[in-house]
Amino acid sequence: KMVLSGALCFRMKDAALKVLYLHDNQLLAGGLQAGKVIKGEEISVVPNRSLDAKLSPVILGVQGGSQCLSCGTGQEPTLKLEVGPVGPVNIMELYHSAEKSKKFTFYRRDTGLTSSFESAAYPGWFLCTVPEADQPLQITQLPKDPSWDDPITDFYFQQCD
Repeated sequence: KMVLSGALCFRMKDAALKVLYLHDNQLLAGGLQAGKVIKGEEISVVPNRSLDAKLSPVILGVQGGSQCLSCGTGQEPTLKLEVGPVGPVNIMELYHSAEKSKKFTFYRRDTGLTSSFESAAYPGWFLCTVPEADQPLQITQLPKDPSWDDPITDFYFQQCD
């Protein structure tokens, strides 16, 4: 098996073309800041090697992988960027000790041009944005009766140039 020497770099936009960017230690989805188009955060990505590769399990980090998206360990998932107990969680450490990394892992499902990201630890919960701009990335269960103001669970997931 090929072992990565470093994380891959992706940028993410939701299906409404809002880009994910970091602000005050959270990932927000928006488009303009002070009238300037923002390029969006570089998201560091590694696979979780302890889970079924066919399900495309990925770990997503920011700031060069020093903080990773976690669903926590509560009854219900709480999405946050997690820094490890001793300094920043490094995405490559999660890559190498993958069995401890389930709360950081999302199954990437491709649907045409976009992908959705389901929590590995909380089946049925997906990364999402809300229709309004500049709101935090969240996690949601898919609604039974979809309507126009639902959270957006589809993302364009593109490798950095």
